[in-house]
Amino acid sequence: MNKKKLGRGLGELLGDDYQDTEKVLDLSVDRIVPNPWQPRQDFDESSLSSLSASIKKDGLIQPVAVRQKKGSSSYELVTGERRWRAAKMAGLDTIPAIVLDYDDRGMAEMALVENLQRKDLNPVEEGMAYRKLMDTYGLTQEEVSEKVGRSRPYIANMLRLLDLPEEVQDFLSSGKLTAGQARPLLGLGSDAEKISLARRIVKEGLSARQVEELARAGKPKKAKEKEKDPISEYLKAIEEKMGLSVGTKVRIRVGKGKNAHRGTISISFKNDEEFQRIAGLLDSQGK
Repeated sequence: MNKKKLGRGLGELLGDDYQDTEKVLDLSVDRIVPNPWQPRQDFDESSLSSLSASIKKDGLIQPVAVRQKKGSSSYELVTGERRWRAAKMAGLDTIPAIVLDYDDRGMAEMALVENLQRKDLNPVEEGMAYRKLMDTYGLTQEEVSEKVGRSRPYIANMLRLLDLPEEVQDFLSSGKLTAGQARPLLGLGSDAEKISLARRIVKEGLSARQVEELARAGKPKKAKEKEKDPISEYLKAIEEKMGLSVGTKVRIRVGKGKNAHRGTISISFKNDEEFQRIAGLLDSQGK
């Protein structure tokens, strides 16, 4: 299958195949079955009813695209499932269809691109479609990015949404949560925290920015820094002062417990010349 980016219409998706009117047939709606790689799971009934009414009035203007099933007289949809469903609701016996020769991978890619172009997928469906392409055909995120016309970080972010708890994914699927609202939840520690904040988002209608702030506040705190030890601070100051005197890094280490009054002073040097310079400086200080 050729790489076809997101475009403005079916013609741009199908290229020369769309222009070849000899491939357009009137097929019985009962001989057509859905694309087995269709990423879209939910079809809004009110939207289908509206499209069905339009088809009843003006007919189906844009043909669907199909491929013939091997060893069968039936056809699988490549693109246009929504139009096919609406045509059946409108009572049409036949619909115009472009017959194409696609392999399974081409079917999967075309179904995904068409839905992305029409913005028909919810975030969970979109993420699952990307994952299926990767798992089934061994594609990398970069390769999926090139095929569907999205950036690689965008693909990665949509895939990460599939790591959210099932209840949160249900909110995404139903449109109660947007991807922007849900993404900050990934930074929280437990599933319980993610679900709790997701419920609050739905209840209070929090914006993505508000969710980011709440998620940031709810992230597990890093181990608190040790309180500054006055002795350590004093030794650090001495290290800096001595370092300025000799012109290189100085480290002071002291023991603990009964050895607290013992320790070492280390002076770093990078080469023989610096060693000679420091040795000469210390020798002169002792005279």
